[in-house]
Amino acid sequence: MGKQPEKKTANATDKLFVFGLDEDGKPRGARFAEFNEKVVSAAAQMKLATVHPASPAVTEIGMKLPVGRLYASGKAFVPPIRRDLLGKLKAALDVPGDGSQVQQPAPAPSPEKAKAGDVVAAGLPRTWESIAVGQLVLVEDDDPGFGWWPCVVTERNKDVLTLRLRDYPDKGTYVRHVAQVGLINPGPE
Repeated sequence: MGKQPEKKTANATDKLFVFGLDEDGKPRGARFAEFNEKVVSAAAQMKLATVHPASPAVTEIGMKLPVGRLYASGKAFVPPIRRDLLGKLKAALDVPGDGSQVQQPAPAPSPEKAKAGDVVAAGLPRTWESIAVGQLVLVEDDDPGFGWWPCVVTERNKDVLTLRLRDYPDKGTYVRHVAQVGLINPGPE
């Protein structure tokens, strides 16, 4: 008989955690068995934060993340996660004295510098006049009774907005006057 393959220990901790909100505002996260520059680079392209090394508190919560994959092309698979899990990870990192090393993604470009093709859902407008390309607003569906949907502004021509659904970008676009969209509370300044 040949040599039996060694089993991985169940309590071995993963060394790299990736999480955050993607370009569509959806929470994503994954854990990787070891630190890898390609994973860090792929996470930065996806606008996700990486944590390496992680404190015991962050590691305990991070172990609840699904296992991520790194493809030969250099792209990483970081699946969707529950929003509450993302909140727990961020809260653990905010604890004073947490020794985790966090690498944040580059900030999104400001709406004033965004072009029509660069839709990044950057920020929430405070007034209808301040709505700009890349910002998130609420739009009522064409069919009454189906509710209001989060949409990203892709173009603004005076008071007419072209929008796409944030969660279903392939479902077409809406064209609305600024008075027909709802603003999301951006919180205190």
